[in-house]
Amino acid sequence: MGFREGYLLIYYSLANICLGTGQLVRLGEVMNIPGEKECLALLDRYNTPQHIILHSQKVWKVGRLLAEGLLRSNYPVDLALIRASCLLHDIGKFPCIVEGKGHHDVRGGQILQQEGFPAVARIVAQHVVLQGSKEDPIREEHVVFYSDKRVVHDEVVSLDDRFQYLLNTYGKIPLAEERLDAMREETVRLETAIFLLLDFDPYDVIRLLA
Repeated sequence: MGFREGYLLIYYSLANICLGTGQLVRLGEVMNIPGEKECLALLDRYNTPQHIILHSQKVWKVGRLLAEGLLRSNYPVDLALIRASCLLHDIGKFPCIVEGKGHHDVRGGQILQQEGFPAVARIVAQHVVLQGSKEDPIREEHVVFYSDKRVVHDEVVSLDDRFQYLLNTYGKIPLAEERLDAMREETVRLETAIFLLLDFDPYDVIRLLA
């Protein structure tokens, strides 16, 4: 085991030391992670429409499948952090619609930062455009990003179907199409990296969640 791998193992081991409901330690930092009921209450507080809630719950089902598979393979991720981030990833959508401006990923990160959930805010803020390096190891934000790309409305679909939906919905201008192409490339790269760590394949996801 090299230095980087050893560091990550210590990092994630610390991340999974529970201090109490919704709290964990990561490198000495106490982080609040809202439970499922608290996530649903937050969505209600920000007037999230039911169809967005249903979408988010299905994203969590995909995220849970992947996260449990990673844990089964002894790859350390935090299940509670993935759950909260999946359920809350679109919390900024309705406020952006009401305000008539902004990007829902950024707005969602701001909301969750204000609510006292910085770890979840960091992931939600990058569920559309990932931050960091392509060389980074798979982490919770990658699981959430990929899980969202496997769901159209409240249906688990293939990447091809998801990106066809995005293209039909948002790809009306060349710039949007270019951005979707870049997102698809990033998602395919992530899919390869994630499933190298799992004991099932991308095409198994729909069957396993049926």
